[in-house]
Amino acid sequence: MHPQLKSRQICFFLIAFVPVTKLFMMSSIIAGIAKEDMWISTLLNVALDVISLLCICFACKKAQADFITILENNFGKTGKNIILFLYFIYFLLKAVIPINEQKDYVELTLYMTQPTLLTFLPVLLCSFFLCLKELRTLGRLADVIWIVTLVGFITLMALSVGSTDFSALLPIGVNGLGNILKGSYSSFIWFGDIAYLIFFIGKFNYQKHDTLKIVFSYLATGVMVIFFTMVFFGVFTSIAFRQQFALTEISKYSTVINSIGRFDYVAILLLLFSNMFAISMPIYFAVKMLQGIFPIKQKWIFPLCVTSAYALLLLFFNEFFYSIEQFMLIYANGYFLLLGNILPIFTVFLRNKENKGYAIKTC
Repeated sequence: MHPQLKSRQICFFLIAFVPVTKLFMMSSIIAGIAKEDMWISTLLNVALDVISLLCICFACKKAQADFITILENNFGKTGKNIILFLYFIYFLLKAVIPINEQKDYVELTLYMTQPTLLTFLPVLLCSFFLCLKELRTLGRLADVIWIVTLVGFITLMALSVGSTDFSALLPIGVNGLGNILKGSYSSFIWFGDIAYLIFFIGKFNYQKHDTLKIVFSYLATGVMVIFFTMVFFGVFTSIAFRQQFALTEISKYSTVINSIGRFDYVAILLLLFSNMFAISMPIYFAVKMLQGIFPIKQKWIFPLCVTSAYALLLLFFNEFFYSIEQFMLIYANGYFLLLGNILPIFTVFLRNKENKGYAIKTC
């Protein structure tokens, strides 16, 4: 194995890129179902991700090869290609709503005039460029971007918490277990980020206490997201389900904002900067799945094909995005649960046939 990452960078990867994609439309979707219990729905998803993460960390501890090699040792080339193709579809779908979220947010809240696709094209160009790089580039990005994410999030929450009515979250569980579980299920598309770590197996040298560090880092991101949902509902209460772009609205009722102006836009721009890389992650891994199935020398072909597909989707299917989102939220969440949580749990059962006795699976 040739390590391209350090365990520190995996921790920073989780903090930098996992929470920001959950700060746009997700909260309004859950609030429309679970209402004041939306934070419990989010908590359930975080707990499920933690269980999957523990299994992947155990697999990383025993792994002596990368994930793709282990798949081939267990299932042969055909089985490996089938699994990689399933994950290619998973990552391809996982990027659709976050990309459209950021595009709509920027165009509808930050532009005074009618924008065009050219205003969002730099984001896709960033994704294309990132797809040409190795995993070590993601590690170096994480070393920097985690600070941007934390500063943006802490600033936004500091400006918002004063306007939050936490009593609106009471009584706990009033909406019933059914609505809580339904709210959890409806948001699987924004969770399951643990699937990224499957493809980190064999890409870093596992050291003692790395499991504790990685799990703690993910728990920190989980606390951030849960706290955001609590503040979100505490600010908007009964109209929370209507606030699709709450990032702009959640802090504007602060007395500080009334005194010094929209200082919260600094925090928002920091989070948008982090999110530009976060929404590139599923595109990056989708490209790596294609490269694992069809190894070719021209590394630019698959990134160009995938990013062009998203550009065409935004250009020609923009008016149909509501239907696309409804399909994803109603019918595709089972697929996200399977690939993002259930299959990663089974990584602990994979064995490297060349190293008998070692239960390994990649992360």
